Amino acid sequence: MSDDKHQLLIISGSAEAEEMRLRLAEGGLNAVTIVDYPNALPVIRSDLPDLILLTNESGHSSLSLIDKIHREFPLVTIVMVATNIVEEAMGEHLQAGASDYIYYVGVEKELLAHVVMHNLECRTNAAAAAASEESSSMFRRLERDQRSGFRVQQAMLPDSPTSIRGITFNHQLYPSLIMSGDFIDYFELFDGRVAFYIADVSGHGASSAFITVLLKSLSRRLLDEFRRFLSTAEILSWINSELMQWKLEQHVTMFFGIIDQENSSLEYSNAAHFPGTILCFDQGANFLEIGGQPLGLYREPLYQVHHVDLPENYSIVMFSDGVFEILPQRTLEAKEEHLLSVVKCQQHGEDLSGMVDGLVDDLGVLSASAIPDDIAVFTVASSGRPG
Repeated sequence: MSDDKHQLLIISGSAEAEEMRLRLAEGGLNAVTIVDYPNALPVIRSDLPDLILLTNESGHSSLSLIDKIHREFPLVTIVMVATNIVEEAMGEHLQAGASDYIYYVGVEKELLAHVVMHNLECRTNAAAAAASEESSSMFRRLERDQRSGFRVQQAMLPDSPTSIRGITFNHQLYPSLIMSGDFIDYFELFDGRVAFYIADVSGHGASSAFITVLLKSLSRRLLDEFRRFLSTAEILSWINSELMQWKLEQHVTMFFGIIDQENSSLEYSNAAHFPGTILCFDQGANFLEIGGQPLGLYREPLYQVHHVDLPENYSIVMFSDGVFEILPQRTLEAKEEHLLSVVKCQQHGEDLSGMVDGLVDDLGVLSASAIPDDIAVFTVASSGRPG
């Protein structure tokens, strides 16, 4: 079988050089070049071979040449070929940098191709081991960086569960990798109302997770600049304009809501977030309006404002679209129906504010064999009237 992928170089001025080339060709090694001592280093520098066969040449030192090659090209395999028994000692050549030392005398000539193939295999295995070790080292460094990023991301998330003005917020995030492209935030506004949102950055992993840092920054700015916004639609338009300035490759879907406990009302706008947000009350549960355009894609998107009267006991349940990836139903419609039925089952519990753990169990998030996309489960529930 021909092996032309390995480039071999014979450095020799002896008559045996051509004979060696023919023996190597019989062994399937055809890419062989012969060069004399004076031209060896220039040839090696112009086209580094996989293996060098070196014989003694009158008037030149094989030890000196091996040393020069090994110093300049430490990874190349050098095999010293002794064409008579009285040539310089094996140990000296190996110490100088040769990988192997063989005799090319009598019947041992038949072993030339076998020895060369053995050395090539050792070189390949060593290179693979080194590459594997380097890859493992790089992976460990990457994992450490990712875990550091994960800790930063966790620190940006609000406490869960927590209560603000009689509203209990609870969430769980399950990244497909170490860091998540899903993000959640909630905070009290200057006028006593409470704002919240769930966001899903396109893609997953570190590139998407970095966008959540920007979202947290926008949350803080929103608290300072909220007085100039008249609606949730204007807030989404402002977030969109901020994201557009960054010229990101990712886009963001978001459901943004504001609850007025004094007037028992919810105002919300949707920036293409899916699945739909579910409003639970004593009589049942329904999806709220979906639609709108993602954030970070269009310069002048349009967002609608919706108002809903809230009963005394309610919960608002939100998911990121990664939840669909682990549901067994085949169609999107069937997945939505299943999601709604799971929420309805959970709302019969006595504590609406503690639905998240039950939803995670019923949906099989923790028992899933794999999580192909980030999953977020977020609930906002009444926990008694504010004092």
